[in-house]
Amino acid sequence: MLALFFKCLLGALAVLLIALLSKSKSFFISGLVPLFPTFALIAHYIVGTERTMEELRIT
Repeated sequence: MLALFFKCLLGALAVLLIALLSKSKSFFISGLVPLFPTFALIAHYIVGTERTMEELRIT
């Protein structure tokens, strides 16, 4: 139940961040906010394919 609360809180913070950025001079950044998790997944995939399992365990 607590994990669900934190997920909801994180979603609400993302929505607030998008709303605040859309009203600023840098409104185009608000379109990038939803993509940050996607960028993180792509980065994890790239690191996972370039390193061996032993190298990943060391880090």
